Order: sequence, then C-alpha cells, then structure tokens
Amino acid sequence: MWTLDELCAKLHTTPATVHTWRKRGTGPKAYRIGRHLLFEEADVRAWLEARATTADHNSRSGNRSGW
Repeated sequence: MWTLDELCAKLHTTPATVHTWRKRGTGPKAYRIGRHLLFEEADVRAWLEARATTADHNSRSGNRSGW
C-alpha cells in the first residue's frame, strides 16, 4: 500500500490535487486508516488504465490517425 505522499511522488502531483480528485469522485480508490489515506498499487494501476486516452490506445493498436 502507498501513502498519499508516495502516490503523489509516483504521479508527479500534489496532495491537494489528489484531494480534489477524491472530492470529485474521480481519484483512485483509497482506504482511510485513521487520518491517513492508503492506496493499493493495483487500484492505482486500474485507475490509470481506465483514464488512458483514445490516442494512446490507437497508437498501441497501430492506428496513427488518432480517431
């Protein structure tokens, strides 16, 4: 499990951004233990994969048009 600081370091973002994502319901799944947020690597990876752009998927499949 990753702490909030570890998640932010891996995603190159700030705790404020992660808190904003959580308020909007768009952040990765988190577990609150006391006052700490913890994130499972598998949940973060799934969250990132779900947000992959169409252009990324097209380039992986060989479609260079971006559509």
